[in-house]
Amino acid sequence: MQLKIAVCDDEYKIQFMMEEFLQTILDEYAIEAEVECYSSGEEFCRSFDKGKFDLIFLDIEYAGMNGVEIGKYIREEVGDENVQIAYVSGKTGYAMELFEYRPINFLVKPVEKKDIRRVVDKYLLLNHQRQENFQYKVGKDVFQVALSDILYFSSRGRKVTLHKNNEEAEFYGTLEQIYSSVKGKRFLYVHKSYIINYHFIKKMEYDQVTLCNGVSIPISQSRRTAIRKQFHELKKEEI
Repeated sequence: MQLKIAVCDDEYKIQFMMEEFLQTILDEYAIEAEVECYSSGEEFCRSFDKGKFDLIFLDIEYAGMNGVEIGKYIREEVGDENVQIAYVSGKTGYAMELFEYRPINFLVKPVEKKDIRRVVDKYLLLNHQRQENFQYKVGKDVFQVALSDILYFSSRGRKVTLHKNNEEAEFYGTLEQIYSSVKGKRFLYVHKSYIINYHFIKKMEYDQVTLCNGVSIPISQSRRTAIRKQFHELKKEEI
């Protein structure tokens, strides 16, 4: 495995320190990594392309284009849903504002080596989802899709639709069967007709959830308490 990591901070000493922490930790894990450092949000966005990085450590209090605006640029303008973002700040209280851009974690300065290790460990755990596949059958043909590419499943009658960003696939089955294979892998069974991938949640409300592609999905009344509990447990792992 080789990781491509960006460190975005306008203080050079913090760039150097975080790069050193990363290299030490990844050497311990025998993981090769390429780390690039950026001193301004504008500089980073000019060089950013979808799929260029696996993990970004992003300072919030940039002069000019700040970390929240950069997160919005990555998720909404470029449309990169797979890169993991760890926000870094000298202040607390950003959690709800940043949730919309699905960060992997929120670190408060001064950042310590154990903080960086926690983010790396979390990235490796989530990356395992990318390497796991969901398998389904259409006729005699068998297809596989990475769990990390699936936004949600919906069902109508005996047909299930698998939804990706710009693609859908239909096959026969039940959501109960599907949930038995994705349970414990960051999927939420929010409604008798919907299973969603937590990673793509943009906004969680009492009776519905909005995904990053703008689709709103209802939460069954009977499931709301359990779903809220699951949601907050998963959220605690990341912020």
